[in-house]
Amino acid sequence: MRSIQILFVLFATTIFCQTLYISPAMDLALSVYEPFVIVQTSRPGEIGLFKLPTGASTIQIVSFTVSATTTLNELIVATKQPAMKERSAGSIKIVGIDCFFRWFSIDISGKSVQSFQLMFLRYNKAYLASYLAPEEEFYRYMIPALLTLCSIKGSTFFNYVDEKHSYRLVLHEPFSPAKIEQGEIGSFVAVDGEKIGYIQIVQEKLPKRMKVNEYADLVEKNTLSKLKDYRSFSFGRNMVEGNEFFWRIFSFVNEGTTLSALQLHLIVDEFAITLTYLSKIDSFERFLPAAVGTMFSFKK
Repeated sequence: MRSIQILFVLFATTIFCQTLYISPAMDLALSVYEPFVIVQTSRPGEIGLFKLPTGASTIQIVSFTVSATTTLNELIVATKQPAMKERSAGSIKIVGIDCFFRWFSIDISGKSVQSFQLMFLRYNKAYLASYLAPEEEFYRYMIPALLTLCSIKGSTFFNYVDEKHSYRLVLHEPFSPAKIEQGEIGSFVAVDGEKIGYIQIVQEKLPKRMKVNEYADLVEKNTLSKLKDYRSFSFGRNMVEGNEFFWRIFSFVNEGTTLSALQLHLIVDEFAITLTYLSKIDSFERFLPAAVGTMFSFKK
């Protein structure tokens, strides 16, 4: 009886604009970030289903039993479908769990649907978590979708602490610390063959009290808009573990090379902190899940 009461509280409580969701078998817990809401599952194998109040974007989690000898590579092969037009794929480790993601498009009823799929093995079960959205919605809701998919609960720990600048974060592989340059308070790099991604953290003392969206507007006006061929794809705000983040995905051209970026802003006391993930356009998707997990875990 007590476990049922606890489960009800966890389902019903919304903290910091995110809802803790626990699967019916209590074998998986994660945070569901706005604007996604929990809805009733309806298909065999579904253990979680999250949708928009308005819109077609969906997050679906499916689970099924596998043998104790099943490997992640076998799961990857078994779940690949001929109709998938794969854009990118790679590995990521979340709370100590080896995961694989693939980013692909698929035609459904004559319309192209984008999907990000995360898969892993746990407790002799396979888990497939998928974000699906039509082209026109995909980028708009991609960050809260990735936040939800990468929020798997487990033996979470902060594995990177910077005592000099008083912050900590969960550094998701394949990112690792890099040499800090002047003006930075953090620098991290991920490498996969010729694909390279960077995360940079900087902070600025504010001349006056300012809301995070006001600061983000100033950064775009005074800096980003002056970049060559600057193009903003999507932006939004999400509260994550007590921090209000403003995020933006954009691209620009530097010395003839097109770069893609995810930039976060947050205000802590009198400081504005900016975290930026940057990569060439053909490498951006490879490290995006690990970048999202790392950057949004920032704690000052």
